Amino acid sequence: MNAKKVTIYDIARAAGVSVGTVNRALSGKNRIRPETKQLVLDTAEQLGYKANSAAQGLRRAPMTIGAILFCPVDEYVDAIVDGMRATALTLEKYNITVDIHKLVYTNSADCLAQTESLIHSFAKAQYRGIVLFLSAMLDELDGICALIDQYSDEGICFATVANDIPKTKRVVHVGVDAHTAGGMAAEMLEMSCAGRDVALLVAAKNSPVNMEYINGFVDYAKQTVFSSVSIYEHFDDPDRVNEVTEQLLRDNPELKGIYMATASSVIACECIRRHGKQDLSIITTDLLRQTPHILKERLATAAIFQNPYRQGKNVLRYLYDYLTRSSGEHIHLIAPHILLASNVDAHLSEENL
Repeated sequence: MNAKKVTIYDIARAAGVSVGTVNRALSGKNRIRPETKQLVLDTAEQLGYKANSAAQGLRRAPMTIGAILFCPVDEYVDAIVDGMRATALTLEKYNITVDIHKLVYTNSADCLAQTESLIHSFAKAQYRGIVLFLSAMLDELDGICALIDQYSDEGICFATVANDIPKTKRVVHVGVDAHTAGGMAAEMLEMSCAGRDVALLVAAKNSPVNMEYINGFVDYAKQTVFSSVSIYEHFDDPDRVNEVTEQLLRDNPELKGIYMATASSVIACECIRRHGKQDLSIITTDLLRQTPHILKERLATAAIFQNPYRQGKNVLRYLYDYLTRSSGEHIHLIAPHILLASNVDAHLSEENL
């Protein structure tokens, strides 16, 4: 039989005080003597009282969190948005509204201008927190960095997801452990490409997450022997992905392996197949609609999964925790997983549960 739930009436009776006094003590209000407050708190603990967090949230003033996201690869940003929406539903009972803006990607300059305008609008509407996923290079983010610092000083808490904006006053970041992902890719390529030429294909060398992919790969490669490591960037533009992949093949006739640290890896794999390069070891990134196909068709050896859905879920949860209970900077990195032709279907089934 379940134990009877302890109520504030039980605490009031046991402590010999009024229900109003119990309410004031548990809610942290100041209109109560310190010794009386401590008596109520001690009594609540002795009785095993558990506060109703949803009810506490409803007593709290309504709070709005804004989110702005843009990326050339719709599948990737959509997974983050879906994760954020899942958490947003659970936050409704705490009196939290989440206002998500996924921008239509044109180019980074246009999207950054829209982002700056939205940040000003959110600030004017007194949003308490703002989540950012901006697919842009660091040297394009000066205006955004200034706004983060300006509005952080005015009490708005910023979080980043997937692509961090370091050296700003953002308080939460949720992303993949990209340094580990790069090291994993190098280790897998070592198995078939030691002593041979390899290449990295990234969206942009000068974005925080891609810099970590590269650093992780290069740090591991110091322990093994690749005859050369070349790095190419394509900015996730589909036409440029094809052009850069073709250039990569031309530049490296003895190429044996490629690490594609990009959500555009499906396009690059199809380009390589059209050029008849069947002897390459290829490590791709993320679980996209075509990832099972390229694994089963042996266009790629493995994929490193970054779980963008979970990144989206977690960033809102951690930002909410920060806004209501925490202080200091919080960085949460998700461990990447290896997907193969043999386990990708099982992983898809698990993701859909």
